Amino acid sequence: MHKSCLRKICFPLFSCIIMMSLLVYLPMTCFGEEETCPMGVDVSPYQVNIDGGGVEHSVRVLTYTWYSNTAGAFVYINENEDAIESEYIQLTRDSVGHLVVKISLEAFQNAGLEADASHLLKIVALLKVPTDDCIEKEGTGDIYIVGKNGKVSN
Repeated sequence: MHKSCLRKICFPLFSCIIMMSLLVYLPMTCFGEEETCPMGVDVSPYQVNIDGGGVEHSVRVLTYTWYSNTAGAFVYINENEDAIESEYIQLTRDSVGHLVVKISLEAFQNAGLEADASHLLKIVALLKVPTDDCIEKEGTGDIYIVGKNGKVSN
């Protein structure tokens, strides 16, 4: 009777414990990995007059990643598959050493964006040296394009 009790109670209990430990470990190893890592971004100015002129006008995007560890950066508007051309992008750093991506106003004018609407900017920074198993970091921010003569339609 003692062997029968072990077979009916202990073996299923032991099997359940092993299965539960494997199920807890499985999502952490297989499904939790991402290709990119998140990065905080601040778009300045948030509101941009698309009708403004001049080559000196640009939108600054402060990223919270280090300029010295950045190999390059790409900018996408509204989940578009094609990045903004590199001639419209300048990579600099702030006083702390964070990467700042400057985007020329011409890039927004050439993109044919709808005026008086909010648009999504996605910044992807390629890293020189992978950190935390990341080869690139990605962040998004909103930009509001203002219509003709800087007036927002109601």
